[in-house]
Amino acid sequence: MLAKSFYACLFSVCLLGFSTMTQPVSAQLRPELAPPEVMMLGDSITEAGPWKTLFPKTRILNRGVPGYTTDHLLREMKATVALRPAKVFLMIGINDLLRGATVEYTFRQYTLIVDELQKNKVTVVMQATLECSRPQCGSAVDNVRSLNQKLQAFAVTRNILWLDLNPGLTNDAQGLLPKYTWDGLHLSKPAYLYWAERLKGFI
Repeated sequence: MLAKSFYACLFSVCLLGFSTMTQPVSAQLRPELAPPEVMMLGDSITEAGPWKTLFPKTRILNRGVPGYTTDHLLREMKATVALRPAKVFLMIGINDLLRGATVEYTFRQYTLIVDELQKNKVTVVMQATLECSRPQCGSAVDNVRSLNQKLQAFAVTRNILWLDLNPGLTNDAQGLLPKYTWDGLHLSKPAYLYWAERLKGFI
């Protein structure tokens, strides 16, 4: 069922993602709508997921924006919490690292996002930053792994839900496996179907 629905919405999702790239998130948000039960928050990897089709019985809002970093999410935090999401699945950080931010800086920014969400009574599910393919992004794979170690330790210390997709999509030598990506960074259909299956235990 997930596989059939994926293709049905992929074209429209891509068009939507293209149209939103030129608008700030605050211009897209409509607080008068019913609060989402689930918000997917992140960058283009999140944005490309057809979440409403994969979870048709859940009020789910896709707040992935292509090119976003932790800095972008922090700047948009006021508008994000104004939507009053019950639960946020957060995945961010790869663009920070690919643009030269340190692991320590990215970790600090990620945790500030978590703090702001929790301050506003939002249940947070911290998702590990996805690895990219080593042939495409080289040592960034190692930085992602270092970041995820810090994030997981933070989640455990703070008793925050933690979801790591990397064990099912990567291996030690290659990082993100070819069957799960079309460019070494962004995900292919099988990866989104795997992600959706993992989310079922949290939604």
